[in-house]
Amino acid sequence: MPYKLLENFKKHIRKTYWEESTKQIGKEIYQIISEFETFYEKSISISILSVEDKIYLKRFVKNYIKRYMLRYPDETYIKTVYTAGKRLFLKGFTDEVVIEVYKILFKSVDHNEILREKVNFDFLIFLRPFVNYSLEEEKKLIKDSNVEMIFSIQEAAKIHIENKNKFLKAIMDQEEESIKNIPPYDKCEFSRWLELNGKNLLEENSYEDVEYFHKLFHNKLEKIKKIFKEKNPHYSLSVYILLKDLENISLKLLYLLNKKSLDSISSIALKDSLTGFFNRHILDTVLAKEISRMKRYKYKTVLLMMDLDNFKKVNDNHGHLIGDEVLMHFSRVVKTNLRESDYAFRYGGEEFLILLPHTDLEGAKIVAERIRKQVENYNFPVVKRVTVSCGVKELTNLDNPYLDIEEADRYLYIAKRTGKNKCVYEGVNDNIRISSKS
Repeated sequence: MPYKLLENFKKHIRKTYWEESTKQIGKEIYQIISEFETFYEKSISISILSVEDKIYLKRFVKNYIKRYMLRYPDETYIKTVYTAGKRLFLKGFTDEVVIEVYKILFKSVDHNEILREKVNFDFLIFLRPFVNYSLEEEKKLIKDSNVEMIFSIQEAAKIHIENKNKFLKAIMDQEEESIKNIPPYDKCEFSRWLELNGKNLLEENSYEDVEYFHKLFHNKLEKIKKIFKEKNPHYSLSVYILLKDLENISLKLLYLLNKKSLDSISSIALKDSLTGFFNRHILDTVLAKEISRMKRYKYKTVLLMMDLDNFKKVNDNHGHLIGDEVLMHFSRVVKTNLRESDYAFRYGGEEFLILLPHTDLEGAKIVAERIRKQVENYNFPVVKRVTVSCGVKELTNLDNPYLDIEEADRYLYIAKRTGKNKCVYEGVNDNIRISSKS
C-alpha cells in the first residue's frame, strides 16, 4: 500500500487546514458533478467505450465525488480507494481510460487548488493495481527471455575480470600494500555474487564447478601473498608459475559463465546495435506479453511489415558502410513516429516489423503513411533518396500471431510488386487497399 504517499500528503496538507478549506466545498459538489458530466460526454476517448461501460464509469466517478473526494485520507481510506481501483481493473478498463477520466475530473476541479491536490493523490492510488499488473508483466517478460539471468551472469564475469586485472597489476608492479589487501575468498565480490545468485542461476553441476575454480583462484592468490610476505629469494619464478595458473583457472571459470549465458539465449543483446530496434530473438516473448494484455483489455494491435526498396543496390553501388548508415538514419525516422508503448524489431537485413498496441487499422495506416512519406523526403547520406514499402495487418490470430505476420509480409510483397514506395493494408470486407504515392 502507498503509505509513503499518504505520509507526504499529510505533511503537505494538515488535517485542520483541510477541514477548514473544505467547509464551503460541500455546496459545490453538484456543480463539480455537472461539469464532470459535460466534459465526460464530449471526450473522444470515452466515446469509443460501449454504452454499458460509459454508464458504469460515469456512475463510478459520481459516487467517488459524492463519497470520497472530500474525505481526508488515512490508512483505511487508501485501502478503500485501492480496492475501488482494483474493481475498475478487474472490470476490464484500461489504464488509458482511467487516465482520461482523471484528466476530465481534474478539469472539473481546476478552480480549486486543494481539490486538485486530492484528485492527484487519489488518482495515484486508483492507478496502483494497473501499475502492479504492468510490473508483473515486465518481470514475466524478463524471466521468460532469460534477460535477468544473462545480465546477472555477465555482471559476475565482469566482477571476476576486473578483480583479476586489479590483482595482476598489483603483483606485476610489486605493490606490497595492494597485494596485502587482496581479499580472501569469503570477502571477495564474486563470492558474494555466488552466495546471492549462483544457486538460482546456475544448475547444480555448473555452480559447483564455478565455485571450485573460484576457490582455486583464491588459493593461488594466497600463495602469491605468502611469497611476497616471506620475501622468498626465488619469488620471481614462483610468482610467474602461479600467475600462469591463475590465467588458466580464470579462463575455465569464464568459459563456464559464458557457456551458461549462450546456452540460455541465442543472442545476449536484446537490441540490434545498428538500428537500436529489438532483435528478432525476443519477438515471441513480446508477442506473448502483448496478446495476454489484448485478451484482458480487449484492445486492438496492428503489425507493420516494412522493407527498404532496392536496398541491395545501395550496398552494391556504395558498399556496406553506406548501407549501414542508411539503416541508422531510417531507424531514426521510424523512432520519431512511434510511441513509447510501440515496438520496433529488425526482422531481417532491411526488413522491419513494428507492433502498434492500442491502434486500429486506420490509426496504423496514418503511422505507416507518415513514416513512408518522411523516408521518401529524407536526405540520406551519399544515396540521398531512399523509399520504403509497407504491409499493414491487424493482429487477429491471437493463438498464432505468425499467421498475421505472414499476411503482413504478403501485403508487403504486393506493395513491392506493384511499384514500391507504398503501403498495402486491409480494407473493408477484407479487400486489399493500396495507398497512393505522395
